Amino acid sequence: MKSAGAAVARKPTRRRPDKGDGGRRAYAELRRRIVSLELRPGADIDEATLVRDLGVSRTPVRGALLQLAGEGLVVLLPNRGARVAAMDLPQVHEHLEAFELMQRAATRMAAVRRGASDLEVLERLAGEFEAAAGAADAERMIDANWRFHHAIAVAGHNRYIEKMYCAQLTENLRIARLAMAYVCYGSKSAYRSHLSSILREHRAMVAAIRDQDVDAADDLAGSHANLARTRVTSYLESGLGGAIPLRHLPKAKAA
Repeated sequence: MKSAGAAVARKPTRRRPDKGDGGRRAYAELRRRIVSLELRPGADIDEATLVRDLGVSRTPVRGALLQLAGEGLVVLLPNRGARVAAMDLPQVHEHLEAFELMQRAATRMAAVRRGASDLEVLERLAGEFEAAAGAADAERMIDANWRFHHAIAVAGHNRYIEKMYCAQLTENLRIARLAMAYVCYGSKSAYRSHLSSILREHRAMVAAIRDQDVDAADDLAGSHANLARTRVTSYLESGLGGAIPLRHLPKAKAA
């Protein structure tokens, strides 16, 4: 007979799956496939295939599609499902024009309002991008670049500018791949030269924000956007871009 003080053994309780887990997993995986160009620009998205691959119901998949549509990576088609957003040259030009304006505004604001903690984050993230570039790791570079520029938006302490700029940064992820993946370059020297320019401008932007040199921050942000524009436009208009239609871009690989 058990004593009154004896512990009563209990069956371990099993954690119920969070209803949001499936949605987060569907969003993360679908976003990865789009940004990596595994799902090509303009490709139809098969909901049934995603449901089977991810082991979730249609509800989280549709929620993920809605979120990605809000980020400009997916186009929802009435009564026809969804499609990966296109990346034709006129559209890319328009996006980069708008992106430059927003990048200049966000960086200028950061130079005016940054705090000490903002500078610490910017320094750390600039270093993380440099480490990824040193390893020629395209995936890490793309992620680190997004986080670096997002931190600039945060340093401006304006939630509306941050939200708008980050939406453009996310829509810009596939374009960033063309600027940072070795496969999109004709030679190692061209690739290294472009990465060196990115690294130099990142450090200069951090310095301008630290020194609260508003005009220099603005100029550098514009130069940085133009650096990406020149590289991507060159790829799409060159023999590389012309020989490989954008919808058939090779998957990005690091050098």
